Amino acid sequence: MPQSSTSFRTDPDTLSSLDKIAKDMGRSRNWVLNKAIKDFIEYQQWFKEQVQEGLEAADKGEFASEEEVNEIFSRFGA
Repeated sequence: MPQSSTSFRTDPDTLSSLDKIAKDMGRSRNWVLNKAIKDFIEYQQWFKEQVQEGLEAADKGEFASEEEVNEIFSRFGA
């Protein structure tokens, strides 16, 4: 697959943090940026699918029971 390039602006602290992560991983800045972007895209696609599934379930009237909601809240100390 052909490679393309782009550039972006960021503040010095972010760039420094990025370079530290790359160094700690033994990877290049380019590799870390590509990994971060791929992970972000994957997460956004997953999130969109989860929201769509939730909307479809809600449209069908499929909601969590009061017992299920209370169980989840209790797990988080609420």
